[in-house]
Amino acid sequence: METTEELAIAGGDPAVTIEEPEEWERPVQKETEFVAELLEDGEISGAGRGLPASFEAEFREYTGAEYCLTVDHGSTALESAFYAVGVGPGDEVITPTAGYIGAYAGALHLGARPVFCEIDPETLLVDPRDVERRITDRTAAIAVTHWNGRVCDLDALGEISDRHDVPIVEDAAHAHASRWNGEHISSVGDIACYSLQGVAPHGKPITGGEGGIVTTNDREYYERQLSYCHLHRTGLNEELTREPYTELDYEALGLKYRAHPLALAIATVEMDSIEYRTRNRLSYRDELFGRIGALPGVRPVWPYDRSETDGLYGGLKVVLEPDELGGVSPQRIVEALEAEGAPVRGPGFPYMEHLRTIFREGYDLWGDGRSPIQGEFCGLPPYNGYQEGDFPISEEINERVLTVGSYIEPADGYVDQVATAFEKVVGHSYCRTESRTD
Repeated sequence: METTEELAIAGGDPAVTIEEPEEWERPVQKETEFVAELLEDGEISGAGRGLPASFEAEFREYTGAEYCLTVDHGSTALESAFYAVGVGPGDEVITPTAGYIGAYAGALHLGARPVFCEIDPETLLVDPRDVERRITDRTAAIAVTHWNGRVCDLDALGEISDRHDVPIVEDAAHAHASRWNGEHISSVGDIACYSLQGVAPHGKPITGGEGGIVTTNDREYYERQLSYCHLHRTGLNEELTREPYTELDYEALGLKYRAHPLALAIATVEMDSIEYRTRNRLSYRDELFGRIGALPGVRPVWPYDRSETDGLYGGLKVVLEPDELGGVSPQRIVEALEAEGAPVRGPGFPYMEHLRTIFREGYDLWGDGRSPIQGEFCGLPPYNGYQEGDFPISEEINERVLTVGSYIEPADGYVDQVATAFEKVVGHSYCRTESRTD
């Protein structure tokens, strides 16, 4: 395929002319009424009763998990999960370098050292084989992220977890509606953590401004979380049924990470539409990927066959193959697509964790040389730091991955315009005449 139509970057008309592509409207009136009702009733604090309890019950039923707790942020959900599975000073936690600091920061602040691993270049998700290669007798948890709602290989990871007796903590901040082998992910793994950050339709799949959720099927993990961060929860001591938690007084361990009821009111409203919004995003993905997947040098990243969800937050992923595009650099392709008005970002992942300054150079976390990422610490060997080139697979794919916007109710003709932008750029002689060293 080749086109002689002038590219927008060279002065031609852009392919995408629709400026406001998302036509799904957030139910603001319903949210407002629910929040106003809580304000009028004075129900704006507390946990274990009222709306916080009913939301936990609703999300528990939706996911099929045995236990559900709400907290104030996704990051504190993860911190409480690391505490629940027993992560502490001198431990290691394995996590992908193409990831996010919030997925493992809770473990770092509990005194554990993050150990980064590669991603699978086909799925852009954590590579289970590289996870297993990095397990040591200090490994206390495997922290994985279901990016954009695409679920990591929970079968392979589960087998590794069982072989080495190492629990898996799932960062499911993008994955509220995600399933694996037909089951919601909350009913599959050890412990899953969700975020309620943002505002629909561009925030997390379920939003409340701020907030978090933790689900698990393990009673021990549930009670450890309760004792860790649910200060003054109604009925707390009745829920703590195992030693040593039964010996705690009504203030347990003193941390209060509970969710705000006003945030849960907004999240409750969004629960009504989560399946509708998910189905529509998948329809958008299928139509767009069906068009651009036929182009040379453009590889849409699909989820595993055992998981259908994708693009629930943060967009869809596409990998470019420069050798099939006349040697044109991914950066130049992105610039041309942006000029056409296509909703693309990149190239690159938002984060490459091992290249953060604190992991390159180390960091004295608590001062006076007390840190899991500086020197020796609680039995951990000296910290050597990371450098460019330590993760060649992830670093190489980072140069070629694009993010494409995902929509619930795209305006009529928008999918066609975005696909046309890709066809126009990729099919142009531009991809054969640009310098191969650009």
